[in-house]
Amino acid sequence: MKKLVYLFLVIVFVVAGCKNKKQVVFTVLGVFTPYQTNMEKLNGKVEKVIETNYWTVPDAESFKKGDKMTKKELDSLNYTGDFEATFDEAGDLVSCAIMDENKKINNKWELTKENNILVRANYTYNDTLRRYQKLKCDKNGDIIEYASFKAVVDTLLERWVVERNTRGDTVIYKVINYKGELIFKALFLYNDLEQFIGYQGYDKDGNYSGGNEFKYDDLGKVSELILYNKDKKPTSENNFINEYDSKGNWVKQICKDKKGFAIIGERVYKYFE
Repeated sequence: MKKLVYLFLVIVFVVAGCKNKKQVVFTVLGVFTPYQTNMEKLNGKVEKVIETNYWTVPDAESFKKGDKMTKKELDSLNYTGDFEATFDEAGDLVSCAIMDENKKINNKWELTKENNILVRANYTYNDTLRRYQKLKCDKNGDIIEYASFKAVVDTLLERWVVERNTRGDTVIYKVINYKGELIFKALFLYNDLEQFIGYQGYDKDGNYSGGNEFKYDDLGKVSELILYNKDKKPTSENNFINEYDSKGNWVKQICKDKKGFAIIGERVYKYFE
């Protein structure tokens, strides 16, 4: 079972644009969070969301909550870690902290803005600044390029160039190393409802390297996630059973694979009034 996939994206930590937003009716959980490869729209103006994951115990035809999962256990499953994410009133992420089972912060992203545009993201691990990213946005506030630097020696690691088609259903990310060489290309696909429906990755030679596919329930929430290997064969198929709050955001989620293995996630939200 996997909810977090593709190591290169975990390292780079960018999958979406920074926007000079007006009044928002939803908040995107994606950029610099554990959900960057399976972005999620949260209804309303979210100020904070906290997620905690638990083992499951069989209960008739369903499951009930068991022991809290440790960070080591979640990492071994390549699953989304426990986290706390905070947003500003424009809907942009302010910070996202990954925590262990004792609520100790393991690593954290902190973002800064200038003139209401995201310009920089700092990544700390065990309270030490490890790397940072300089973000460039177009006149609409959408990210068009960013550069990732190793903090200790202030050295460029790689750049991402972002391209969006006119229909708005495809976003292409080109990963370029410090030598200026293309090393990876990623396609993020959207449907007519602007829902994220899948990812496709390609190596420097244009060979398909893996991807995923998302399906949604009637409330517009993810109901199924399928992962594919480089041969385009499914390697994991996960189904989601959700319970929602009054705004339509899930507060309890059972993620179950085809073999019956399941994890329960719980969320607490704080909204801007």
